[in-house]
Amino acid sequence: MLQTHVAFCIDESGSVRGIVKPLVEAYNQTVTDIRSSVLDEGQEASMTALAFGDRVLKHRVLYTGQQVQTVTPLKYTDLNPSGMTPLFDSVYRAIRKLEELDDGEEGTSFVVSVVTDGHENNSVDPGVHATLRLINEKSQTDRWTFTFLVPNGNEDSFSRNFQVPRGNVQGWDTQTAVGTKEAFVVSSRAFDGYFKAKSSGVRSTKSFYSDVSELTVRTARKDLSEITNQVKFITSPETCQIRQCILDAGHEWIKGAAFYALIKTEKRVHPYKMVALRVKTSGKVYCGQQAREMLGIGGLTDTVRLVPGDHGKFDVFIQSTSVNRKIPAGTEVMYWPQVGTQKK
Repeated sequence: MLQTHVAFCIDESGSVRGIVKPLVEAYNQTVTDIRSSVLDEGQEASMTALAFGDRVLKHRVLYTGQQVQTVTPLKYTDLNPSGMTPLFDSVYRAIRKLEELDDGEEGTSFVVSVVTDGHENNSVDPGVHATLRLINEKSQTDRWTFTFLVPNGNEDSFSRNFQVPRGNVQGWDTQTAVGTKEAFVVSSRAFDGYFKAKSSGVRSTKSFYSDVSELTVRTARKDLSEITNQVKFITSPETCQIRQCILDAGHEWIKGAAFYALIKTEKRVHPYKMVALRVKTSGKVYCGQQAREMLGIGGLTDTVRLVPGDHGKFDVFIQSTSVNRKIPAGTEVMYWPQVGTQKK
């Protein structure tokens, strides 16, 4: 059975004092949501929780390796807001705790999820750089995922400064109970997507928070180029290779001109592949360099996994550079000859 070991690193520095109650309540609800998602997918998960920032202890283990079905909800008194923010030292400790649970099985994976209302300012054992090296080492195994809830407006700088995939960083309103609750709703939804993706073979992701349900048509019009009049859509009557689908429709095969619809988990979406968005209601199509970032799947240098989910008002099409990709019967291919690079 597929097994995921999840560790939450929860900020309990002094600035958290005003939101302890909603923070604990939202965290407990997320554990409940993870339990439901795991059961729905027929998987197993364990939970580990650590707190960081305590003025005296700096790091505390709240519980470790508990099966999600048996986790006891945190109490308000379980957090002791004081001290500073040794964020990455906490991540290091979470990794070491999860390593103890590693059975080496292919279906076993790990998620370290950090919740902070402030900035890293106190990691000294082993420190930021040593922890980042360990994060990179674990990420290379394709079994570990690291996610961060950080204060609104700090997402891009956090991703850039600590070399964390942008799709694994989410902002939240750290000042209010409503903002705290909403942040954990996003986290629960992201975990649900992760477990669904895991059923399809995914073990780690750089797009944990990928969800364009809030992406608006206005945003697409503003940041992308409309290409509606340059493209055609072809529905394949039977399963066939993408090249044959284009030829059967009476079009010339041009490498890079065909885009397949996102209908299943794509394990490797390379950074050079273009992404197009089609508005479900109007049929208008938009594309541009910002499309990947708008989808939360990284910039122009990230090779990522992309999971179908709630894409809001849009259908998503990904550029294909293969001639033999299989197109299932009844699904669509977008043909855009202007971007093709090679005729064959």
